[in-house]
Amino acid sequence: MATTNADQQRKSRQDAEAVENFSKRYYDILDTRRHNVDKFYQNQAKLIWNGKEINGQNAIANYLVGLPPTKHHIYALDFFPMKDLFPDEDTTYQVFVSGAVVYGSVDSVTITKEKRLFSHAFILTVDNITSTWVIVNESFRFHE
Repeated sequence: MATTNADQQRKSRQDAEAVENFSKRYYDILDTRRHNVDKFYQNQAKLIWNGKEINGQNAIANYLVGLPPTKHHIYALDFFPMKDLFPDEDTTYQVFVSGAVVYGSVDSVTITKEKRLFSHAFILTVDNITSTWVIVNESFRFHE
């Protein structure tokens, strides 16, 4: 059975909602329950954090858990299907996020809070085994 234009539009809307919801949950987890961040990564995921390469779900989670407390503010979120590069993958997207992050506990009055602008790009796909959205590859960079 052929896919209709209406079916394609419905799938695009569903995927757009899924990508946006994933991104919101991801930053919420980073800010409030970072010990659960591993669930957002594929086992063989790769992170480039300001030029430092970190490989694997557990190594990425350990690195992120070790960062100071944060509060992220998202200014822009955009994403593009990667159907041209992965023709057999209907649910693979390149996601671009820009915003600001404040480091330091929100409740602390003694620790100086540092606000930094950032860019975050990641490849998001549905894991074949768990059927959940996961990050496969990402790059996070502060604006200097």
